[in-house]
Amino acid sequence: MNTSWLDDCIMYQFYPLGLCGAPHENSWDWSNTWNAATRPIRRIDRVLHWIAQLKKLNVNAVYFSPVLQSDTHGYNTRDFYTLDSRLGSNEDFAAVCNTLHENGIRILFDSLFNHVGRGFWAFRDIRNNMQKSRHIDWFAEIDFSRNTPCSDGFYYKSYEDNWDFPVLNLDNEEVIQHIFGAIRKWVDMFAIDGLRVGIADLTNQNFLQRLREFSSNMSAGLGGSLAILGEAYDSDSCKEIVSEKKAHASTNSELHSAIVNSINTKNFFQLDFTLRRQFGTDGIYSHTTLMNFLDNHDITRIVQLLHDKDTLHIAWGLLFACPGIPLIYYGSEWGVHGSNDMNTHWGLRPSFEKPVWNELTDFIQKISLVRKKSPALRYGNFKTVFLTKSQCIFSRESCGQTIFIAMNVSGEGYLAEPKEGSGYAAFEGLRGTFAELISEEKFNFNGSVFLPPKSIQYLECLNYAT
Repeated sequence: MNTSWLDDCIMYQFYPLGLCGAPHENSWDWSNTWNAATRPIRRIDRVLHWIAQLKKLNVNAVYFSPVLQSDTHGYNTRDFYTLDSRLGSNEDFAAVCNTLHENGIRILFDSLFNHVGRGFWAFRDIRNNMQKSRHIDWFAEIDFSRNTPCSDGFYYKSYEDNWDFPVLNLDNEEVIQHIFGAIRKWVDMFAIDGLRVGIADLTNQNFLQRLREFSSNMSAGLGGSLAILGEAYDSDSCKEIVSEKKAHASTNSELHSAIVNSINTKNFFQLDFTLRRQFGTDGIYSHTTLMNFLDNHDITRIVQLLHDKDTLHIAWGLLFACPGIPLIYYGSEWGVHGSNDMNTHWGLRPSFEKPVWNELTDFIQKISLVRKKSPALRYGNFKTVFLTKSQCIFSRESCGQTIFIAMNVSGEGYLAEPKEGSGYAAFEGLRGTFAELISEEKFNFNGSVFLPPKSIQYLECLNYAT
């Protein structure tokens, strides 16, 4: 079994607690000694309103941000075995997953194993029973001679000194087997296709290896094997977590910064440097799958990040043209605004009854279809062909197909003309017949290529002339 299906993904991210309009804080039922869950309210079905949108956008995998029982936002987990009662029951979510699979859409399940919430059942057991609790060794650095600002009567290690996040002891075999039991349940009940492991770069690396070994023989819901996608905050961390013994793939924060900064400063040098460093001939990720994004549940929406809204289509065009898996965060495909206002992330996780379709969505549909049909964009190598400050052309080539991505971020048209050498603006030129895959126009080039103002083109070589 293998995870090669990852390379063919166009992924869509939901934040169900936000999308489905769930209360921002979970209520408690103290008679429920396991996870204090109240009666489930079936909100998760709202995801089904998106299926037509997903299929029109050629999406074949969805990534569900946290859906497990939690205290508030999903990442302060109470229980690894149960859907958050604000979204519904396990059976409700299983029905949604089944419908997605029936429509050919894979499921990536958000999983955070580094820490849990203060409402996690084993942590509450320590708070209730103190030194008599049998779960003391489930958490890191429990010390009854010290205290925390929460005045629990004991100290515990927290994630980045946030006392809402007690860190698990992932060297404890009982904890490991408890987590593995939950994953078995997710596979059996929801038929998931992969795990997105939060802060994989900061999680116990021995545990990450155990997780890969444990999941290696598990079947994905739509075939192949269960994939592990790790979250990494910087490019060097990607190198640490993606290997034959750890994650199959990683998030790509470095490329996100390069796309946004290059477009905003009208300077493609950073983008070119990043793409060559990551995916060039000797690139550190030339044989690695990374997931690229323009925004997500933690990052201000791309339409607000860009200074010039007329360059928005360049960013989206790059997302689908660069090596790696493109990720669409729900709402951004129709230009939703959102930022981390007042130090809360809920502004990035809005509620919608149903999706919207507009001109931006039309454009994304076109480029997603091009990617779906183009082996060069899914698997191809990367090579810089032409570069000035505000203009750039790079190529992707695979399976006998070559596509040139030609961009101009300036407000003036630019003629890229052949220029010998290897320095600034060196260009061998393009010669022959080319199809522009977004507009479906055809061009005959005799060396020079015109780049319209604020544009991105996908130029497929149909007949190259020497």
